[in-house]
Amino acid sequence: MRRALKPLPGYTHVRNCYRVWIRVKYWVSSPLHWYWCACQGVKWRYGWTLHGRPIFRVHPVNARIRIGERFHAHSRSQGNAIGVFQPVIISAWAPGAQIEIADDVGMSGCSVTAEQHITIGKRVTIGAGVLIMDTDAHPLDPEQRFRGVPARTAPVVIEEDVFVGARAIILKGVRLGKGAVVAAGAVVTKDVPCYTIVGGNPARQIGTIPTAN
Repeated sequence: MRRALKPLPGYTHVRNCYRVWIRVKYWVSSPLHWYWCACQGVKWRYGWTLHGRPIFRVHPVNARIRIGERFHAHSRSQGNAIGVFQPVIISAWAPGAQIEIADDVGMSGCSVTAEQHITIGKRVTIGAGVLIMDTDAHPLDPEQRFRGVPARTAPVVIEEDVFVGARAIILKGVRLGKGAVVAAGAVVTKDVPCYTIVGGNPARQIGTIPTAN
């Protein structure tokens, strides 16, 4: 029977010093994060972890971005194994646009753009390079693009416990059911049922996730 390994001399002291350093670092950076978010029209909440500076864009006419507690945003590669090539960008781009992000959501170098309404539920994880948008951005008809006709929009809903893999794209009008998984690089154009795995372009079901009854 193997004997338990004893910690190296001084290990406990080093661990405790590290914990203190993490707390000090958090308290020092919190006012800076609060100021950065406030300047962009977003209310910072205690418990947020921001690696790098996310970009918030809020249209001045009745638009709003509301984010819950314990929000994690990786806008640089620290804490992300595959790297981040852009900051987290969250844009309520049009008059009246609304973005609602619930508690315990994590994002890495992704873009979320709403011209109407995007809702992201609790404990959702969004990978690096993901694009989520409730708009076509531009009309498909070239004449309409030339005349500046607004693009079509439809709300996006991402329910609780969803995981969206790196470089995936979630298009307008999509609902991702609770616990769904979107594979890396997928382009989602239709609703995804709860606890379903989708992948490909356009995304199709490639598996399911067993759940405890």
